[in-house]
Amino acid sequence: GFFLTVSPETIQRVAKHALDTSKVFMMNLSAPFLCEFYKEPMLAALPYVDILFGNETEADTFAKVNNLETTDRKEIAMKIAQMPKLNETRKRIVVITQGPDNVIVIKDDKVTEYPVVRIAEEKVVDTNGAGDAFVG
Repeated sequence: GFFLTVSPETIQRVAKHALDTSKVFMMNLSAPFLCEFYKEPMLAALPYVDILFGNETEADTFAKVNNLETTDRKEIAMKIAQMPKLNETRKRIVVITQGPDNVIVIKDDKVTEYPVVRIAEEKVVDTNGAGDAFVG
C-alpha cells in the first residue's frame, strides 16, 4: 500500500503482470491516511487484488471513505471481498487484524474468525511492525 505514495503507475504495472501471468497479487491497506488521501490509486489497484490485508483502523477508514455504510468489520471485509475483481478464477480473500481481538478472514464469501494468541503485557516491547510481521 505505501507504494501508492510513490508510484501508483508501478503498482498498476505489477498488478497487470500478475493478472496476465495468473500470479497472486496481494496488497496491504497499510495506513488510514492511504485510504483517505490515495483513495483513487487504491481503488484502481483493488480490482487486481487477490488477497487484501488491513488492520481495524485501516478497514474502518476504508469503509468511511468509500461509503460502505457500515461500521461492522465483518461486513466491511465482506463488502471489500465482493468489490469488482478482474481475475474471476479465484475470489478475493480479505484479512482484517484487530490488535488483540479476533482476526477476520473472508474467503469464498464466508466469514471466519481466528483468535489471537495473548502475550503478557510485560513481554510486549513495541507493536510497530506487528502487521508487517503478520503479513510476512
